[in-house]
Amino acid sequence: AKLQHFKDTAGQHRDGLVVGTQEAAAGNVVELLTFVIANENYAVAIENIVEIVTPRPVTRIPNADPSIVGIISLRGTIVTLLDARRKLRHPPAPAAGADTRTVVLEHRGETVGFEVDRVLRVVKTDAAAIEPHPVVHTSELDDSIRGVFRQANALTILLDLDKLLGSRGQTATQEANAARR
Repeated sequence: AKLQHFKDTAGQHRDGLVVGTQEAAAGNVVELLTFVIANENYAVAIENIVEIVTPRPVTRIPNADPSIVGIISLRGTIVTLLDARRKLRHPPAPAAGADTRTVVLEHRGETVGFEVDRVLRVVKTDAAAIEPHPVVHTSELDDSIRGVFRQANALTILLDLDKLLGSRGQTATQEANAARR
C-alpha cells in the first residue's frame, strides 16, 4: 500500500515540505573568492574576477604611486598590479612561493590585479551572514573592508574592491598608458 501510494504521488509537488530551502535559496547569496594574504583570510566578490594566474614578470612604472607594483602583460592585455598588502597594512611579501597567485579583475573598465599568498576556494554565503567591520579603534578604520563572515571556523574579511582599488586603478592605468607613449 505504501509503495503504491509512493508511485501514485511521485513527482508531484507537496505543499509545505521544502519551504525552508526555498526561502534560503531566495535569500541574497553572494559568491566570494577566498584567499590568504599574510596569514589572514580575505574574500572578494567573484563577479569582477577575470582569472587567477601564476605571477608574471612585473614592469615597474617610474614615479608611480607607491601602491602600484607595476604592470604585467596577460596575453597582450596590460594589467596594472596593485599592492594589496600595503593597502591592508601588511609587511612586504617574502619572495613568491609555489602557491602565490595574481588575481586579475575588471574594475570600472580597467584590468587590475593583485598578488595573494594562496587562493583557497569559492564560497557561497548569505549576505546577511556578513557582519559590518568591527572597529576597535578609529585608527584601525580601513575603508577597504566591507565586513567579516565566519567560514570553516575562521573569520574571513570581505574586501570592498571599490575602496581597495579606489581611484588608484584609474591613475595607475593612466600612468601605464603614459609610460607606453
